[in-house]
Amino acid sequence: MSNKKVVALNTMSQLIGKGVSGVISFIISIILAKALGVDGYGDFTKITTYVAFFYLLSDFGLNAAYLQRTADHPSTTLKHSLLTLRIFIGSILMLVTLSLLAFLPGTVGQGYSTVVKMGIILFIPSILFQSLITTANVFFQERLRYERATYALIAGSLFTLLLVYLSSLIFSSSLFLFAFVLSNLCGLITTAYVAMRLAKRTIGPLTLLWNPKEMKQIIFAALPLGVTLIFNVIYFHADSVILTITRSTSEVGIYGLAYKFFEFTLVVPTFFMNAVLPLLIQAYSQKNMSMYNARIKKSLLLLLVASVAIAIIGWIASPLIVYIRPEFALSSVPLRILLLGLPFFYISNITMWILVIKKLRFHLIGIYGISMIVNIALNMYFIPMYGYNAAAWITVVSEFFIVVSSYIIIILDKK
Repeated sequence: MSNKKVVALNTMSQLIGKGVSGVISFIISIILAKALGVDGYGDFTKITTYVAFFYLLSDFGLNAAYLQRTADHPSTTLKHSLLTLRIFIGSILMLVTLSLLAFLPGTVGQGYSTVVKMGIILFIPSILFQSLITTANVFFQERLRYERATYALIAGSLFTLLLVYLSSLIFSSSLFLFAFVLSNLCGLITTAYVAMRLAKRTIGPLTLLWNPKEMKQIIFAALPLGVTLIFNVIYFHADSVILTITRSTSEVGIYGLAYKFFEFTLVVPTFFMNAVLPLLIQAYSQKNMSMYNARIKKSLLLLLVASVAIAIIGWIASPLIVYIRPEFALSSVPLRILLLGLPFFYISNITMWILVIKKLRFHLIGIYGISMIVNIALNMYFIPMYGYNAAAWITVVSEFFIVVSSYIIIILDKK
């Protein structure tokens, strides 16, 4: 099968999987919004945003480091070391997540209330299961078998929907938030189970192996990208945290729903780059620069066209949010603001990996570090005064800064 067909097949597999899970998530969001309203959805957003912050920390760039290491130094035990390392990091992060809860401020109508903290405690185990899903995905990525990740994702999403629907029939609205959190956790457990079973079929037996030497090699290789991802995670979640602390729960719910829909559009470049990245690494490691540059140009063009098309469709469709529940009509404005920056988000997916492949990782750290600091400063100043619309505009401006800075460094590196 040609490389074009492989990329197309793997990208489509991921998009179909995310499309199905996205529709399911949309249905779940409607059920939740109708049952709890803006304030209830705000509490849900606080719970998932806080825990999701640690999802990406458990990644720490280990997948990219693993792919590069297996390409440069093939090893039969590296996959076992990666699995063990990921489980270890996930377990540590669960403890950190729980420990930090005591320091989160909040009252009933603002910040992290007792109800929100209880929801977070219930959802904390999802960090470990998300770590397993992330690990399985790199094995699918390595063998270009991402349709198997799709199977796992759909299985987990369907199970989540079933549990949420049953919960809406059985539990009262006062308990529905906790029931939903547990339903979501069970869905992640299902996805992790199916993904790990399929990973074993893809790459062979997987066992826990405590190999300090290989673990250190993976960590050191991942360190620059890992630090970058930490900056990126903080930069992505700073607005939600500041909004949670300084504004009402209803505003968190309004922005949370807008950002939820915006996140659906961000899966396209992520999955596309998952499919293309092994081919880019291969071409660059073989010093086949004509093929490497051609793939970069085609990828940029495809993602740019896709981002503009999706942004236009999203802009036109955004007022339909009102049909979920009338008070969510306000979510249309921040959603449209975020969609204006969609091309920047798509392009930054490519520029980030170009810098990683070219081993300009410390430049990457600088870009995301500066962006994080500026983003937090702007959010702290403007969100208390202007709320969620300020958060949306700052997100767009920050991503524009990342794209421009990355482009300048890439151009200077060629000279």
